[in-house]
Amino acid sequence: MSKTNAYTVISEQNDHHCTTVRAHPRNETYHVVDYADEDARKRVADLPVGSVVKMELSRAGRRSNVWRAESVRTAHTDGGSTE
Repeated sequence: MSKTNAYTVISEQNDHHCTTVRAHPRNETYHVVDYADEDARKRVADLPVGSVVKMELSRAGRRSNVWRAESVRTAHTDGGSTE
């Protein structure tokens, strides 16, 4: 299962590389814990809370709400770096 959507960062990436995002417009919450490559991880790590990003997410686990960022494109940010 893969989902491409716009997401708002609601929790910056922590020491375990987990970032929490909220989908537009449904307000579903996703915990991004895995990344397609180091570049995707760094892009997400640089995003402050409130940034809007377009990501393609796929399931990272079978039993919980954890996701892998397959692609990351910054849509809007008040800080951090853009594409």
